[in-house]
Amino acid sequence: MSKILIIDDDMETTKLLESLVKMNGHSPTSINNSADAIETANSVIPDLILLDIMMPRINGIQLCKMFQSTQTLKDIPIIIVSALNDIGSKKDAFNAGAKDFITKPFLPKELTQKINALL
Repeated sequence: MSKILIIDDDMETTKLLESLVKMNGHSPTSINNSADAIETANSVIPDLILLDIMMPRINGIQLCKMFQSTQTLKDIPIIIVSALNDIGSKKDAFNAGAKDFITKPFLPKELTQKINALL
């Protein structure tokens, strides 16, 4: 059972992601603000992170860079789950260290395949 950290300020999306993660035999931990993300990740040490881009205070791109610069977290794969679908956002995400990107709304099977490929 892999530990998956979900970071998204939208509670509806968070609940959907939690259900999907549980259905596939993984253990989700969810937070709805980016301010607690590094502390929570250091506490949980997840096997994978699902990260939204558009969040208040610290956006997902900035947070991805913070994960990459934290020794204990830099090797954890990150999948960006975002409503943004433009090339610039995808480029920024990959340049920040994300391993994959999926656009909301997404097909559960597609996200499951992306998660399994990185675990």
